[in-house]
Amino acid sequence: MLTEGVSLIDSRSDRVVMEPNSTYWNPARRPTVRIVYDNVIGKAEGIRSVAAGDGRVDVVFDLTPEEAHAFPASEHGKIQTKTAKTILTGVFNETRPDSPWRHAEARRALNLAIDRQFVLAHGAHGYGTVIPAFIQPGRYGADPGMSPFPHDPEAAKAALEAAGVSGRDIVIVSSPAWKGVVEAIGQCLAKVGLGCRFVSDRGDLPEEFDVKLEWYFDWTPQYPVACVHREFFGKDATLRQGPEDPKFDALYEKLLHTPETETEGVVREVERYLQDEAKALFLYSPFTLFAVSDRVAFTPYDTCMSELAETRIKG
Repeated sequence: MLTEGVSLIDSRSDRVVMEPNSTYWNPARRPTVRIVYDNVIGKAEGIRSVAAGDGRVDVVFDLTPEEAHAFPASEHGKIQTKTAKTILTGVFNETRPDSPWRHAEARRALNLAIDRQFVLAHGAHGYGTVIPAFIQPGRYGADPGMSPFPHDPEAAKAALEAAGVSGRDIVIVSSPAWKGVVEAIGQCLAKVGLGCRFVSDRGDLPEEFDVKLEWYFDWTPQYPVACVHREFFGKDATLRQGPEDPKFDALYEKLLHTPETETEGVVREVERYLQDEAKALFLYSPFTLFAVSDRVAFTPYDTCMSELAETRIKG
């Protein structure tokens, strides 16, 4: 927000320069390097620069798994990973009255059909962690007693047949960045008699798609329900793909009126409910990926992918 004394820049600069603040209040985290954000060098060119060690680029943010996998062996740079608070999940399209995904049995069957370790290894080159629901193990609200859905193709076949889904193509909408993940999912679905078709989310979405892969970032370390669960399932959520869910809304109301010392237990109730009802196609938590020059010591953060305050030049 612009305030008095701040000028509006009419055109985008090709570079944004940040000088160290020598009066920063915390001496232990006081920036020591001059940071230049280059708005002209493209991402692919930046990755090549890090690998070549030509000194033009030191850090490239937000690489896809394919870009990280293709990073060449280099003595000048490397791929650096961070277990960020993100999830990659499939949102079932329940908007049609005759959608099979309105029924928990069908949603659960599709979850049982997916070999998540295979999808992670072959679709994302291993850059991630399989998780049971929406919150990463060890973080606030995660239930240590929960496990990811098992891979059970035989149970999936029987449940899909009972739900009337057998033999059909599953249409999955996704960013092109996750196409490899969709292809790995397709290999799992083929083993239970289902086809799989990838549709890019860059154009108009077909009305009868089955699942949309979504990537979510939770900004709140204490109350992940507010940012992730409510976004999916709350009665005022813009992303809800199906009918209202009074049981979820009741859990959320319970959360709002629970003393802070008991909040984590309610968050875990929500996580268990979402898994019990198979409210999403649970996949994994992607790593945040960076190409980093060996010239710098880079510290990625949980809460902001472009944090450079503690980056240092080596030597």
